[in-house]
Amino acid sequence: MNIMKLMKQAQKLKKVQKEIERTIVTENLDGASLSITGGGVVKKLTISEELYETGRENVEKTITRLMSATMKKQQDMMKEKGQEVMGGMGGLADMLK
Repeated sequence: MNIMKLMKQAQKLKKVQKEIERTIVTENLDGASLSITGGGVVKKLTISEELYETGRENVEKTITRLMSATMKKQQDMMKEKGQEVMGGMGGLADMLK
């Protein structure tokens, strides 16, 4: 494998990693909304008045389910982006197996 080709592939991977970190993933569930970056940083949490009025226990359950759903969405996005990059990096992808 040509070292220059590997270096270009590594640069492409870094670019995609930065793109993933800037991507915002948002999920909505039962009157709550959570936005996180592709890097896992929480950007915004919104809870509706209607959800507040259902009581603390319900709010906690909803937030827990919302966090799980948002994190899964983020992980799926990262996996998809990673597969796109690695699919185009024949030699590097083979070496990382």
